[in-house]
Amino acid sequence: MKISKVFNNNVVLSVDDGGQEVVLIGRGLGFQAKPGDDVDQERVERTFAPSDGQTPERIAAFLGEIPMDDIVLTEEIIDRGRDVLGSYVSAHMLLPLADHLSFALRRARGDVTIDYPLQWEVMALYPQEVAFSRSIIDLVERRTGVRLPDLEAIPFALHFVNARFGQDDLSKTMELTEVFAAVLEAVRGRLGIALDEDSLDVARFLTHLRYLFLRQERGALPGGDQQRLLEVVRVSHPREFACAQEIKGLLEDRFEWALNQNELLYLTLHIARVSESTA
Repeated sequence: MKISKVFNNNVVLSVDDGGQEVVLIGRGLGFQAKPGDDVDQERVERTFAPSDGQTPERIAAFLGEIPMDDIVLTEEIIDRGRDVLGSYVSAHMLLPLADHLSFALRRARGDVTIDYPLQWEVMALYPQEVAFSRSIIDLVERRTGVRLPDLEAIPFALHFVNARFGQDDLSKTMELTEVFAAVLEAVRGRLGIALDEDSLDVARFLTHLRYLFLRQERGALPGGDQQRLLEVVRVSHPREFACAQEIKGLLEDRFEWALNQNELLYLTLHIARVSESTA
């Protein structure tokens, strides 16, 4: 492999044996190198191929702005996350997570703090991701000597939520978090119950809402005719059915969806389960 462009001492652009442009990173890989030179394979630590519409140039330029130490630390975080949270934590997270970590470290070193919206909603809805992200704060301090604000656990957690549900846009996950909080508030208000947000039934309900969103995004709507069962549920659980109708309207207004009767049925069943668990 030969170098086609040098971005900094650690990041170069090259062409692999199949003729595809790839981004290579490694300490000192680009030091005193120039286009046309052979790649020092022993220095290559990671290879990035373009994906999701990103060009090799863009990936390389992006990585070129992140210190190598931050990239290495991010890889350690991802490895730990895979062990703690599951296999959905993968190398695909490296670029956005390294970018966030590097920026957070720069802010902390400059004594700059920012507020994150929805912090209470994130802590309530994603306790596992928040707990792991709090451990990241401690890890970063041990590795860098810099103590990030405890509130940084919120955006870190959202990155892992993104990975879990296949989202690329962090702002979309934040929007969903806001909507989920509104849905739970509608259940509380309509049914007059106190929800245990750590309970298994609430977790199942939130998981259903997340996958409902994915189905709507992909146009994969549940099939079959459940009208007779929906009528039975409407009669046996009138309050829960009314609550599901309210939530259906909320989701349709917010996302311009058109939820079918099957989705209304599933919402009602989940709400009934949550309601019964608080009785």
